[in-house]
Amino acid sequence: MTPEEPIAPSGDPYAVPERRKPSEGTYAVKGVRARVDAWRSQSYKGASATSRRLLGFWFADEHRTQDGGPFRFYFCQREAVETFIYLNEIEPVHGLKDLLDFAEHGMLLQPGETKRQRLAMKMATGSGKTMAMSLCVVWSYFHSLYEPGSPMATSFLVIAPNLIVFERLKTDFGDAMTFRRDPMVPPEWAHDFDLAVLLQDDPAPVTARGVLYLTNIQRLYEPTTGRGKSKTAPNPVEAMVGPRVNRDVDASSAERLFEGIAERRRVVVLNDEAHHVHDEKLKWNQTIERLHDELRKRTPDDPGAGVVAQLDFSATPKHENGELFRHVVVDYPLAQAVADGIVKTPIIGEVTGAEVELGDGSFERSRQWLDVAVGRWREFNETLSPAGKRPVLFVMCENTREADRAGDYLRQMREFADDQLLVIHTNTQGEITKADLELARNAAREVDQPDSRIRCIVSVLMLREGWDVRNVCVIVTLRALSAANKILPEQALGRGLRRMTPPGSGFDERVVVIEHEAFRNLWNAELDGGLIVQREDADKIQAGAVTIFVDEARLKYDIVIPQLTRALARSDSALAQLHPADVPDPKTALIVPDIEPDEYVHYRGLHLIDKDIVEEFDFHVPYAEDPSGVITYYTRTVARAGGVDRLSGAFATLAPMVRDYLKERVFEQVVDLHDKVVLRRLAENDAQKLVVDAFATAIRELAIVEREPQITESAFRVSQTPPFPWSRKTVEGKRTVFNLTPVDNNLEARFAAFLDRATDVAAWAKLTMNSRFALEYISKEGALRYYYPDFVIRLADDSCLIVETKGQEDPDVALKDRRARRWCEDATRLAGRDWHYEKVAQHVFDAYTGADIDGLRRTIAAGS
Repeated sequence: MTPEEPIAPSGDPYAVPERRKPSEGTYAVKGVRARVDAWRSQSYKGASATSRRLLGFWFADEHRTQDGGPFRFYFCQREAVETFIYLNEIEPVHGLKDLLDFAEHGMLLQPGETKRQRLAMKMATGSGKTMAMSLCVVWSYFHSLYEPGSPMATSFLVIAPNLIVFERLKTDFGDAMTFRRDPMVPPEWAHDFDLAVLLQDDPAPVTARGVLYLTNIQRLYEPTTGRGKSKTAPNPVEAMVGPRVNRDVDASSAERLFEGIAERRRVVVLNDEAHHVHDEKLKWNQTIERLHDELRKRTPDDPGAGVVAQLDFSATPKHENGELFRHVVVDYPLAQAVADGIVKTPIIGEVTGAEVELGDGSFERSRQWLDVAVGRWREFNETLSPAGKRPVLFVMCENTREADRAGDYLRQMREFADDQLLVIHTNTQGEITKADLELARNAAREVDQPDSRIRCIVSVLMLREGWDVRNVCVIVTLRALSAANKILPEQALGRGLRRMTPPGSGFDERVVVIEHEAFRNLWNAELDGGLIVQREDADKIQAGAVTIFVDEARLKYDIVIPQLTRALARSDSALAQLHPADVPDPKTALIVPDIEPDEYVHYRGLHLIDKDIVEEFDFHVPYAEDPSGVITYYTRTVARAGGVDRLSGAFATLAPMVRDYLKERVFEQVVDLHDKVVLRRLAENDAQKLVVDAFATAIRELAIVEREPQITESAFRVSQTPPFPWSRKTVEGKRTVFNLTPVDNNLEARFAAFLDRATDVAAWAKLTMNSRFALEYISKEGALRYYYPDFVIRLADDSCLIVETKGQEDPDVALKDRRARRWCEDATRLAGRDWHYEKVAQHVFDAYTGADIDGLRRTIAAGS
């Protein structure tokens, strides 16, 4: 029988896509993407050992967050760092001219073009640009540290365009948080990762091997107070997020920055929200060029000194005329981010029947549209608040006066009274006090926190980069969206796109933009990447989820799952444990040729038309005569394949084993490694694959150590699962602690119904990512991964089952099964209650007509 189709959307933000929509408006993305795709499919052929280890750790291994949830990098983050590596290691790009090799059509190069590496990463809002930046930082750091002759750097300058973006970046980079919290650095390299993160003008510690400067570009702006300086009062947005980039300000204010990093020899610059650097005449760009020149001047003995790479990250890396930057090499558009579920699905709420009211301001004229937005917010709040989510209504007004009016009107409603509503602008006198400014900044940072009371934000121009509030679910604009107003549809959407929950959580999030007649046609055009925003009647739009929670009246159906320490972990001493007997014999031993290898290759040149011999030569082929070179080559190749080439003493440990393996086990009989025929045979690709695969397999198996698990004091009760929103199918059950049971497909739905009527089931529960119950296992490729079972069952005899329902099976299913059985054995021994594992295949379940679990288990056993 054909496995039943999953109910969940098919978009996968983590998987390598089989096909993608072509990039539009870019010069080099198509060519770069094709070569990086091919390189990835060839297991990163030609990459350094450093790159292969990092790429394997990041994307082959699976990880968990500190609270036990699953963690994987998005594909767009993966592609960004892969592209950065490829354009440095495989086909180095040193300037815009080198990108011509990848371009679909020609580019006009100006005589004064920047002659250093500058790459733009176009990544949609909410797609994790900061994480991609961090991956690039880690790769550059270790490549510079480990690879001889590396052109990379261990010093980094991260530039934010305004204070709000700076605060957001500080959350991740401050105290090197992202490098300690997220799986950035392989455990065996942690002792070498010495990176100090400096905010603004912090002094650089002289002992740090590497340094990351996080700075606000505002230091390059024209001062706004003091003698001879501008007396113009800042507008409310500039006071909050920093003034606009000034084209004419002198760069002397950056001297302290220069002095702090000019001694670092080489620096990688990362620009966040890099659409601000669209003009080469901007002092932002000129300052980076000046920094490059200063680094080169101060380090004349290093020909590679300077800004070795500049990475420009932005969702909209465009010039003011709308054209994309020519140096864009990665394109992950908004349409793809929506399809993959990385960001919320935007919906235009169409309002019918509303009438423009009389009044002298946009608030009064548009009040009925605001009322519709409040109604939609109430729908979201009623649905999501039981799950601990706090939806936010975002209101954008035309000016300060209209914002005040909208705020006063909304505060009359109980939900938005007092400190539950935030109006961001100047006061009625147009002045911003220091206290008010700090209050507004704090609110911007804390609005997504669980204890925040803010339910509504009213603003004039806050819909710009940096104001990235995850809880925004409804947006209403009481002003026209147009280029003249500097607010475009993408920007309005962008401020509400970030998800409250991670992709794959089962909650298909959405953000609603209430449409107004004044700008209806503006949404009709395709947005970034071909996104066509869905339209619905505003009164019919719902939150698109139900809340799954523990019903206190059903606690007798609770199930206690013992918590065991991990049985599998990576070892940092795999090489020390390796013995020759651990390396398997080759599947097919090689035969020693019984003839001397030809040391000459005969060449004949034939005429293309009449096929006469035009020229003829014998070329000498210099085969290896000294076995030491062959042993050295094999040893280094084996070390790289096993991921131990960075370990101290790796060559000395492996070389004798490799020598003996080549001599005694590769061929059908013991051979003399000084024999030229043997050396010639060992030069063949199939011989190399036999040896390298055998050693790599043995090393990888030792790299994962199996430990005796221990039971922890605190067991996990299913009833401890926090409430969570769910957008997929649900079924009702009587013998489960949950109000509703979330399921991913119809097979799970039918199995849940069976459990509820099975005569020997006392209690059962569907496990989700929110349950935080996972079992580590080793994949077929040798990567450390995590497995999340489907169901837990308590039987009438008080024994328990872990059950996995299966339609189609992937290559790792048998490995998951073995790990689950081992966990059940350990849990039985340590917890004093019988635990068992069963995999219920769809064809077995479809054929089973019994009424109990025991009969199903006997049916499974009979067919195995």
